[in-house]
Amino acid sequence: MRMPTFTSVLAPALRSLAETRQALGYQDRGVLTYLAHFDRYLTARGWTLPYPTRAVVEDWVASTAGLQPVSRSQRLQVMRLLGRFLAPTHPESYVPGPAWNGPHYTGRHPYIYTPAQIRSLLAEARRLTPTGSLRPHTYATLLGLLYCTGLRISEALALRLAEVDLDANTLWVRDSKFRKSRLVPLGPRVSQAVRCYQQERARHGGPQDPEASLFLNERRRGCTYQGVCTTFLTLARRIGLRGPAGIRGPRLHDLRHSCAVQRLLEWYRDGGDVQARLPWLADYLGHVSFISTQVYLDVTAELLHEAARRFQPPGDPQPGPGGGAV
Repeated sequence: MRMPTFTSVLAPALRSLAETRQALGYQDRGVLTYLAHFDRYLTARGWTLPYPTRAVVEDWVASTAGLQPVSRSQRLQVMRLLGRFLAPTHPESYVPGPAWNGPHYTGRHPYIYTPAQIRSLLAEARRLTPTGSLRPHTYATLLGLLYCTGLRISEALALRLAEVDLDANTLWVRDSKFRKSRLVPLGPRVSQAVRCYQQERARHGGPQDPEASLFLNERRRGCTYQGVCTTFLTLARRIGLRGPAGIRGPRLHDLRHSCAVQRLLEWYRDGGDVQARLPWLADYLGHVSFISTQVYLDVTAELLHEAARRFQPPGDPQPGPGGGAV
């Protein structure tokens, strides 16, 4: 995201905070948005102090009518960053306490797709029009890849032909979130699906330059985030996964959540130490630490059943569906 133009008396500090975090590898779209909004608020108010006080922070947070608790918490998190950044030079700076820091996760539970729903989604993608075009192949392959690998949609859309090594069954995800790069292994079936897509892509005249985008739209250009999201919503509504516009439902990003939960289930079933393997999943998903990975692991009924089976003492009766012994 381009650096905002700050104009208030705190402009040097706001710019310095943003630049410092960018240098550390953070991609702070949300933080920059809040800092720019706070800067405009200070300018409009005619603020003259070189640091924020508790009163001005609380007034800014309350300045937007109908603010949801999650948004309020996010604003205060940004003010905590700013206050701590200014404290060494301006000890009077207000720093919201840890209680305001709130959870990293916003509270919206991810939707975990069932295998049957994924099959329906991919089948509907293959029916996209124009019939006989590359578009159905693009969306069926892209959505399947997201579900099987847990890639972020931005990572999948950024893939270039040179970063797909189907002989080694790997994808090279370059300069992703926090400027991290990683190799993502592909299973044989996923690798074969990508290979078939590449063949269709070539048959439809897709550019073969190593730096060309892997996933192409109808104009033989790289797919855009907005275009993919719009098409996903259309597909999800066609198969009954989502309601009309304005009603919340399963998201494209929930394919990533589903991949993480499926991996956990497999680990529970094979009898391994799930806790010890979380750092592996963190590396696979491209997280800085496995603490971030825990945000993606929604507890499903199936996962709870596997956990209960694993931790059942030897010789104890297994609980039945209604809670009784079987």
